[in-house]
Amino acid sequence: MNRPFYHSRRCLLSHLIERGMRLSARRYTRRTKRVDSPGAETATGNIAVGQPTRPEDFRPLEDACFQNPYAFYKMLRDDYPVYQLPNGIYCLSRYQDIVEVSRNTDVFSSTHQGVIAGLKPGHSVEREAAKLRPLEMMGVIPSDVLALSDPPAHTAERKVGHRGLNARVVKAMEDEVTALCREMMDEVIDRGELEFMRDFAWRLPMRLIIRMLGFPEADYEKIKDWCVHGIATQSGIAHGAALARSQAELVVFYRYCWQQFILAKRRPRDDLSAVFVQAATGEDAVMAEHTAVSAVMQLLIAGSDSSATSMGNALKLLIENPEIQTQLREDLDGLLPVFIEEVFRLEAAFQGHFRWTKSATQLHGVHLPADSRVFLMWAAGNRDERVFTAPDDIRLDRSNGKKHLTFGHGIHACIGRELARTEIRIVLREFLLRTENLSLAGPSPYVASMFARTLQCLPIRFTAKRGLAGGGGSGGVERREHAGAA
Repeated sequence: MNRPFYHSRRCLLSHLIERGMRLSARRYTRRTKRVDSPGAETATGNIAVGQPTRPEDFRPLEDACFQNPYAFYKMLRDDYPVYQLPNGIYCLSRYQDIVEVSRNTDVFSSTHQGVIAGLKPGHSVEREAAKLRPLEMMGVIPSDVLALSDPPAHTAERKVGHRGLNARVVKAMEDEVTALCREMMDEVIDRGELEFMRDFAWRLPMRLIIRMLGFPEADYEKIKDWCVHGIATQSGIAHGAALARSQAELVVFYRYCWQQFILAKRRPRDDLSAVFVQAATGEDAVMAEHTAVSAVMQLLIAGSDSSATSMGNALKLLIENPEIQTQLREDLDGLLPVFIEEVFRLEAAFQGHFRWTKSATQLHGVHLPADSRVFLMWAAGNRDERVFTAPDDIRLDRSNGKKHLTFGHGIHACIGRELARTEIRIVLREFLLRTENLSLAGPSPYVASMFARTLQCLPIRFTAKRGLAGGGGSGGVERREHAGAA
């Protein structure tokens, strides 16, 4: 293949598609006389919802339902384990059903997630996806990879991803994570209050993954913005101008990832980008270049939200449960990892993921034709009382806490889960060691979405513990002792 010609054509087509999407967004805006922003228009605060009494009450895309969806999830688990939404999507809410479907890759496919969410009932997933395949092969739009692929391609792709994000790599990063966390803490500790999501939770995981990939850290703001648009396209509520604009931004983001990939090819280095460059070049290549670039983009989008929201939820639950916070402060080493698993279980950053049926099948007596869209509700399975005792409670003595589905299940279990655990553990440790009198300073709403339960903001107040800032004095000794266990 003539690579210069390939990249010239790819860039030209990318710019043309982006322009078309932006024109569509402007047409929608003129038609509706309003401008939407991805996801943000739906968050109105912590809204309590009464106990649902019928399946029609389950409206996951309405903000009032989504701020506290767990009563709906329980109703579905108990009475409607296979529930079809008005848009045709089947929702699975019981833990064991989700596990079995996750394992059955012969019938339930993970591919074509971008097509599934907006597919009209009766349309073929594969036929709709086939319309986009030429653009994927030309490197203009992202292709199915990692979480969006099936065996045997997924098997090789996962090995590549694991090479750069395995437990050994993450363990070696602990000092770097701790140093970055302390640097960021030093910047905010004297304020006494901050908006935790904007000033901390979003920044730390994104800065780390950008460093790991060897991307410019100065690009953080625009990368984060692109990731927000990426998640908005899967929310199920983005439409009109907002959806067209988010899709246009994704095209730009993919183009940016290509630029960084090409730089990594030209100037070999030892980072996560190099892992994907090596996997896509040479005689032993296991993935095409456009697939490798898609994988890099997927890692950025997935990592931009899940760790940040889980980090915010962990701090929020500590503030809302002072007795749990007291227990953790008395035994950080023993109880912090257990608490973090309870946070993952209780507040899954991604509420679920889609599958589609490659052939007809049945679940609980419900016939699912081929091309049925199925939503695996991780968050509902995480609170299934058939598996977890007192599922709505934080239990620091829970024996099966790690069985939660927040990182998926089976071959698609999240390859970044150990990095997420490490980031959250270190951040919580630092906040518990260096602050006291933690409290909420305002509402902490979630963005309504069928896909991601994104914590939009978390304003907090606190008092800095004397002698602990900056690592000096007796507080510095205490910090170093705890750092050794981190």
